[in-house]
Amino acid sequence: MAPPTLAPFTPDALFHGRYRVVRSIKAGGMGAVYEVVDEVTDRRRALKVMLPGSIQDPAMRVRFTQEAKITGGIESDHIVPVSDAGIDADSGMPFLVMDLLQGEELASLSARRGPLPAGEVVLYLSHVARALDKTHAAGIVHRDLKPENLFVTRRDDGSPCVKILDFGLAKIAAHSSMAERTALVGTPLYMAPEQIRGDGAIGPKADIHALGHVAFTLLVGSAYWLTEARVSPSIFALLQRMTGGLPEPPSARAARRRGVKLPPAFDAWFQQATALDPKDRFERATTAVSLLAEALGAVAPSTPPPAPGPSTMPPPSSRRGIELDERPRRIPAAPDGAPKAADAGPKAADGAPRPADAGPKAADAGPKAADAGPKAADAALKTADARRRDDDLAAVVHEERLRAFLKKEVQRAKEQGTQRLSLLLLGVEGLQGIEEKHGRARVERILGDLARVVRIYVPEGGLLGRYRRDILAIVCPGIGRTRAFAFAKVLGEKVRQHRVRRIPSMPARMNIRIGVARLEKDDASAHDLLERATRELLERGE
Repeated sequence: MAPPTLAPFTPDALFHGRYRVVRSIKAGGMGAVYEVVDEVTDRRRALKVMLPGSIQDPAMRVRFTQEAKITGGIESDHIVPVSDAGIDADSGMPFLVMDLLQGEELASLSARRGPLPAGEVVLYLSHVARALDKTHAAGIVHRDLKPENLFVTRRDDGSPCVKILDFGLAKIAAHSSMAERTALVGTPLYMAPEQIRGDGAIGPKADIHALGHVAFTLLVGSAYWLTEARVSPSIFALLQRMTGGLPEPPSARAARRRGVKLPPAFDAWFQQATALDPKDRFERATTAVSLLAEALGAVAPSTPPPAPGPSTMPPPSSRRGIELDERPRRIPAAPDGAPKAADAGPKAADGAPRPADAGPKAADAGPKAADAGPKAADAALKTADARRRDDDLAAVVHEERLRAFLKKEVQRAKEQGTQRLSLLLLGVEGLQGIEEKHGRARVERILGDLARVVRIYVPEGGLLGRYRRDILAIVCPGIGRTRAFAFAKVLGEKVRQHRVRRIPSMPARMNIRIGVARLEKDDASAHDLLERATRELLERGE
């Protein structure tokens, strides 16, 4: 049986009794996009039609109409709203009607301009991250994030605004008969290993993986896996190669291919963003972009906190601030079930819903939180500190996982007959006094600020974890004694450089102590390595 075909619409054709075709915008393997005029409202829209055969099962047709509403309850400037959807009775075509965008895809922008400046890349991806955080909190995964699905438009003031296209369509395709003809849902060059392997349910970390590869593409001007794609005898050979990990650091590949110089810190960031195990990737998209800005030495745009409604609220176990933000003036999250203070003003820049009848801007509405009384101000600061601490320590594994990882690396090193495994422990002097004077929250904040700086420099294949109560630990596989001490020295310098800007919670008189230990032949377990590094920590300073 021949595959279904999509007969192109001619200009002035009427679709679904309502949409007058103006022109064809784009055609692909599963459908086409047209500029149309809605004859009911006289507004220009984008009409996306899919092949009739893409949803042959009646149950899938019901799923399509449900998935078309997938982002309906999420307000964001960075998601294209769907105004109409259904199955056309005459043609049998599933269709979506969306806002008509003016601008260009990031794919065409990158092809036209080549490597983009770091600050511009961070700006674009910060928009993408805001939308991803909101949709992930609502249990929605895009599954096919790529430069072709990221569209740059302009606001009225001329500033860029990136919008994510095709939310939900990848999920529909994954369950449709067309999935067999399209092999795998997702663009191969950006697909996560779990998508390639067909592992169970695909989670938000698949989008984090794709975000990492999109960052490389925009910074370098071509996709990371393009070299392998050009020489692979088949798509299946390419996919198999992609599940084996990175063949070389991204900075080396960027320099060799396009002469683009990426800082070493980007290698560590890219390694974590695209880790083979989803658990090892960044927890949230906004966290990933914030750390990308640090790795590139670029300015991370300010990201106002979203105000999720009932359909976008994350489950209680994971309910933290959706955005990573250092500003102490941020209004804290309200208790479960209570309206948020952020809902009191007009619509935010990122599309977070706020009542239209709130009146004047928040700045003019009355006294600031700090003026409401000492107790209110203290409560706001404590809540902001707690959110900030959770954000900064989110990527730091607990001691149980640290020990398990270190045990595995010790066993691997012994099997290979090498001592190229080192451990660094970082402690802050005087934390006990700080806790007695200011409370535990202040100590956690100091550790969180320190973690934000340190995790950028964790070597490839390494791990940042918490040891005991107030110690951060870095496991460094493949690094011997000389490199370990050199790394500790560089890390100490980086901490000093970032102290004022990135570790504001730490008093200037306080020092970081770093203990270094490498694997010895007579070490019986990972515990021996931890104990020796602890003794060094007590004896060595920065």
